[in-house]
Amino acid sequence: MSFQSQSTQPEIGLVDVAYSLPGPAVDLLDWVQDQDVAPELVEQLLRNGCRYFHDGSHCSDLDLICIAVDQLMARGLNPADVAYVIHAHTQAFSAPAAPVSVLSQLAQRYGWRTHMSFSVTHLACAAVGNAIQWAADLLRQDARARYALVVTSDRVFGQAGYRIYQNSGMQSDGGSAILIGRESLLGVLDRVTVLNYTQLFEGPSDAANIAAIARLTWLQTKKLFQQHAQDCGLPVDQMGTLLTINAALPYWKLIAKSLGLGMDQFFLDNIGKRGHAYCADFAVNMADEGVRLLSEGQRVVYCAQSNVGAYAAIGWRPPS
Repeated sequence: MSFQSQSTQPEIGLVDVAYSLPGPAVDLLDWVQDQDVAPELVEQLLRNGCRYFHDGSHCSDLDLICIAVDQLMARGLNPADVAYVIHAHTQAFSAPAAPVSVLSQLAQRYGWRTHMSFSVTHLACAAVGNAIQWAADLLRQDARARYALVVTSDRVFGQAGYRIYQNSGMQSDGGSAILIGRESLLGVLDRVTVLNYTQLFEGPSDAANIAAIARLTWLQTKKLFQQHAQDCGLPVDQMGTLLTINAALPYWKLIAKSLGLGMDQFFLDNIGKRGHAYCADFAVNMADEGVRLLSEGQRVVYCAQSNVGAYAAIGWRPPS
């Protein structure tokens, strides 16, 4: 499935972006001293580019989001201009239990009176791609609305068994705020390509599914890039810089080799510097690298990848 920006309407894109990674960053080598982690696994993690992550055990989902939203407000966002709020998260438990609602907590804190607010989940780390597409679609259909705001929050509960992502990722707690609008754009939302493979929808729930995910995820991600390039009418090597989730270095190496791409087309620095903050990886990588590339006239594509068979490639181009 692919969604394209409408040339007959005003351009819609990224107005501002911020993230919150509570911290200071935790060094893997220090942290494992108090954890029951096999030395071989530590070596594999380091070999796959992992080193630092962020522990926000003292933060709530609301805290993580508000740290990011407050950054947007400090740069001029008026909460009264937010017409739509969409909350994306990876873990089903990474949201407070009813009757508490992140969306109602945010409305109470910032006083906005939105036309609509809702959550996107069960697409794991790909949920942020679907949320951004919803935000753009809602603005296209509502000429009165100035902004749609995508917020994300994800937390990890537990120690090494939950913080370590296979042998190629360290899970961070994090939140983000992504402001979508029509004016003063940092980048234009060019196209969102979404692929879903329903045979993996249960995620890593048993040994068979874990094996299937390990075998198929890189291949399905490769197909996502091929479909996105085809939809854009571009060769794969001209899609732009590929901003990945901040984990799974072996997958990106396999994808690069199979597509004939150089590793320099992938932005991978934050695998080691930031850790994998689930849906917040989009904001982390856009703020750290994507916005700069767009300002220099380059295209970027963020890859929202998951372990439940859901994928999204979010393409951005410089403003006209």
